[in-house]
Amino acid sequence: MKAAVLHTHASPPRFEDFPDPQPGPDEVLVHVRAASVKNVDKAMAAGSHYDSHRDLPVICGVDGLAVLEDGSRALCGGCRPPYGMMAERAAVSPAFCVPVPESVDDITAAALPNPALSSWLPLIWRARLKPGDTVLILGATGVAGKLAIQIAKHLGAGRVVAAGRNQRVLESLPTIGADATIALDQPDQALAAAFVREAGRKRFDVVLDYLWGRPTEVLLDALTGHDVMAESDSVRLVEIGDMAGPTITLSAATLRSSAIEIYGSGGGGIPHTAIFEVFPQLWALAASGKLRIDTEPVPLADIESAWQRRDLSGRRLVVIP
Repeated sequence: MKAAVLHTHASPPRFEDFPDPQPGPDEVLVHVRAASVKNVDKAMAAGSHYDSHRDLPVICGVDGLAVLEDGSRALCGGCRPPYGMMAERAAVSPAFCVPVPESVDDITAAALPNPALSSWLPLIWRARLKPGDTVLILGATGVAGKLAIQIAKHLGAGRVVAAGRNQRVLESLPTIGADATIALDQPDQALAAAFVREAGRKRFDVVLDYLWGRPTEVLLDALTGHDVMAESDSVRLVEIGDMAGPTITLSAATLRSSAIEIYGSGGGGIPHTAIFEVFPQLWALAASGKLRIDTEPVPLADIESAWQRRDLSGRRLVVIP
């Protein structure tokens, strides 16, 4: 079969032949219809993710939309190495197959879950979002950040402040629920002032952080010692991604003066039952047009060039075998 095969962490996967998977006793063979190219896929392929591929070659793709033996469609994942979902076929455990209703198309079903869950689950399980809370999103112009705006409003946020670098995308975010925007590509002093200004209008209750690195440092410095944050309720910052850097410098004064709580959100910190419970709501919102994701389908044969693209502007690439 044809697949996106990774031979080295220093190079993108290649379109080439790979032996067909042979299902084990608790696995089924599925025919893949679509698989999105996600940040986690790229991090694992680059060797920079905590769950990166160690033994190569492997097929990339942690999940994808597939057709099961009975003809039904499902979002499938959890392939046994060296297999993945960016291939014509995959062997998966039925326990990791989530039914997809006919009202949701293949491309959307493949693209939506990973970035949508990256905000939905932290908002509920880590940030303990309350109705009316103000949510600041760092990295709001990316695929996951744009979904986070919509999901925060759906879950009851009263105000959403969206911070990002892509000015064109940033200007469009009010149409999907952002109440205010902050451009991150400005000098630190100006950025800090913008954070303080927005927090002064209505204090931040929750921060969803897809960036980490310098933007997070500027935010934390901006909040340190300011009366606008000195209230009984804490600011709950949830670290989700590290697109701007893997580390930060955190002063003790920040923790002492700002009532900030810092959490992490990853695959190992939230019960699987909670994850599966969200899917019916995701599908319903997508089918009704209340949750929108911008996508671009590409042939599996073009995986090597597609993998290296940087011109996506908040769109999610979806590979079609």
